[in-house]
Amino acid sequence: MSNTLVQSVWTVIAFVVFIGIVIWAFSSRRKSDFEKAGRMAMDDDKPLKESEMRKGGGSNMNHSNLSAAGNNGSNIEE
Repeated sequence: MSNTLVQSVWTVIAFVVFIGIVIWAFSSRRKSDFEKAGRMAMDDDKPLKESEMRKGGGSNMNHSNLSAAGNNGSNIEE
């Protein structure tokens, strides 16, 4: 077999596999699984309490935490 024939056959096989993956990914049977996987990171987050929302997102970072982390807080405006 010539090198050109092997390359051509390999190209056709790779293209068929690619088209198969695209059809599999966009099939309606997989839609609910992919939507579930897409929400997974957001579902793991716990909802903020009302008091945390007023503080600006629930960040517990204050000057004592910054100093403990090695930052002197000099770039933080008070």
